[in-house]
Amino acid sequence: MSTDLLWLCTLAVFVLPVYCQTGNPVEGELDSAANTTGTRSAPTLQFVIVVSRHGNRAPVFDFPSSPYQSDDTNMWPNGNGELTQSGYDQMYKLGKKVRALYDGFLDQTFRPEDFKALSSTSGRTLQSAELFLAGLFPPRGFQIWNKDLLWQPVPVHPTFLDHYELVFLNEKPLCSRFREAQEDALMETENLNNSSLVSFIDYVLPFTGIDENKLHVEIGSAYKAQIVFIVWEAIINAVNNGIPLTEWASKLYPEPLTSLVEKFYYASAVGSLDQIKYLEGEMFQEMVRLMQSKANGTLSPDTRMYFYSGHDCTIMGLMMMMLKNVEDKIGFVNTGSALIYELHQDPQSGSFYVQVLYIDGASPNLEPSAVNIPSCGSPCDLHQLLNITEEYYNITDWEEECHVIPPMPSLGEEEESKERNLTNEILEIGLVFP
Repeated sequence: MSTDLLWLCTLAVFVLPVYCQTGNPVEGELDSAANTTGTRSAPTLQFVIVVSRHGNRAPVFDFPSSPYQSDDTNMWPNGNGELTQSGYDQMYKLGKKVRALYDGFLDQTFRPEDFKALSSTSGRTLQSAELFLAGLFPPRGFQIWNKDLLWQPVPVHPTFLDHYELVFLNEKPLCSRFREAQEDALMETENLNNSSLVSFIDYVLPFTGIDENKLHVEIGSAYKAQIVFIVWEAIINAVNNGIPLTEWASKLYPEPLTSLVEKFYYASAVGSLDQIKYLEGEMFQEMVRLMQSKANGTLSPDTRMYFYSGHDCTIMGLMMMMLKNVEDKIGFVNTGSALIYELHQDPQSGSFYVQVLYIDGASPNLEPSAVNIPSCGSPCDLHQLLNITEEYYNITDWEEECHVIPPMPSLGEEEESKERNLTNEILEIGLVFP
């Protein structure tokens, strides 16, 4: 050993005990000082996956006479479709709730080998992830790097397995199998609910300024469903952000609007096996791999919790894989809601089972409720759960199976920019709103 290296080792041996005896907390002291147990931190718990919908946001678009115009920066200062102040608070509180549920199982010190956060690439889901993490991992002790900012950076990784952005293109459907199935589901739902749909449209047209004929030309056969979604988009985002409704809108909300929009909402997103499969099949496939690896003892790193920040469609797709029938649906997925998968191991048999929980973002205390899985129960044996959902995540080549439409030929820089802007607009004016 060289003289320099020997000196360095001696210094380290001397300095570390001195540091540990100072008032600065070390990791061990931090953990022992917070020796608490969350209400869901059972000894059988092995792994947790949390999937959330983003927080409250501004409307993406509206009807011509809406008093809540999406481009009104006085009302929506962060911009249309972006998180609002109440959305910030909502996601922060969800993070704190998950901390209260799993404290002790999930260490209060963030370690990348214990926890991983992922998000779709939209601004509101990325922001929601950051706010959730602020509530889940508040800095303590040595983690406090700025006394004026009680926050610590936790990485959020992008995920491209949540296919909301791809399958909900309106004029340019990248996944033709999804679009074909969606059209069939919407047509069937429209036929079954034509009377109430016509009554609804007759009532709202004089108040909204919507040009029914123009919309019919632009949208096609789904224009009636689009009218429902346009009105819902304006009203629900006003309600979520504490903005009073007009008198005519108050006669629609919560009923009959909520029941009507739910039917078309589910038909447009998860109305068939193909829709569910090509919407969230690849994402659930990854979740299956994680749970299997954890059960097999091959998960590396041996992570304790994964968090995915997504959309309403994300939770709808994952939920319908388990529930199968639309009659069992959970209803409208409120902002700030979360779907939780807990992987447990029976101490006697050694077998693994999954407890699925749902947190309604609109509930006052964000208390989780158990999801009963038909033909499996609650909790559900891991292998049985994977068997009953296999038809949704059994995907070898998503693009090939989805019949993805090839990209357009290369454009000049100016044309490419216009094309990109148009695509972004189309993404936001899909038949289901994130």
